[in-house]
Amino acid sequence: MILDNENENLKVHEWIAKYTETGKLDIVTGYFTIGAIAYVSKEINSKITEFRLILGDIVNFDPEDSRPLDLLNENITIEAALKLNSLSQEAVNFLKQDKVSAKTLEPNFCHAKNYLFSPEKKDDRNNYFISGSSKRLY
Repeated sequence: MILDNENENLKVHEWIAKYTETGKLDIVTGYFTIGAIAYVSKEINSKITEFRLILGDIVNFDPEDSRPLDLLNENITIEAALKLNSLSQEAVNFLKQDKVSAKTLEPNFCHAKNYLFSPEKKDDRNNYFISGSSKRLY
């Protein structure tokens, strides 16, 4: 199966949210956004018993209403700032959990994009592995 974030089919983040069951999730990716971390937390956190993350960088490619602020050099609406604060807090709370281990490869470069799910119930039909590049997980 090919997941393509550019067509009308399920996007990578939608597919992960829909098909992830109880189990463990390993993610290796060069770029992950605060919005993506918050999305993973909201959509599948309750199903996952262990997260292992290797992140090349946490970047600000999010839409304006969910990306980090550069308060000295840009204008942003109050609504966008409040939403960003909420997403940032969700991401921080997610990363503080005992079941989450996260490493960054900074200042080195990581170009990998892999998602490996291992279900709690040992049924190979429920395993999945996603590899490849997409414009944005979320």
